[in-house]
Formats: sequence, structure tokens, C-alpha cells
Amino acid sequence: MTRIAPENMTTLIQASEAKTIAETAVEDLEEMQVAHLINEAANCGQTSVACVRPISSVLRTKLDGMGYTFTTPTPQAKMGDVTIIHWS
Repeated sequence: MTRIAPENMTTLIQASEAKTIAETAVEDLEEMQVAHLINEAANCGQTSVACVRPISSVLRTKLDGMGYTFTTPTPQAKMGDVTIIHWS
């Protein structure tokens, strides 16, 4: 995860570096958001969490490889943007 640190936001970087960061930013932010959901739920004693956004196939594969499983609540299945992530 290459990100520009807050203290460097006023420092101009090379165009090639900005391009590299931009190309991975969406994937990095998605993983960070889902990690926050999982970690916060685990800290509260939960063994699953609802992710109310689509999860990319890349992140789904990574989570699957880490032992997570997925279900989709029936009413929201048509929307395709609610996934229950389980770790129990």
C-alpha cells in the first residue's frame, strides 16, 4: 500500500509516482474499509459483519484465502451490494 503520508500532502511528487499511487488507490481503500469493518466487529465480539458495498473479486479472493466466508441476505441479493462476511 503506497500512500502519500499526510505530512507530505503539500510536497510535489513525480508524475510517475502519482500515477502508480492512483492506480492502486481504489483497491487499497477498499481493503482498508473492509478491514476496518471486520476488525471493529471482532473487537465487539461479533463473528460476522455486513458490508454494505460491492466487494471486488480481487478482495473477495484475498478474504477467501484468509478463511473468510460470504453470504448475501435474500432481500438484498438483487441489489448486489450487501455481503455478510463471516469468520466463525
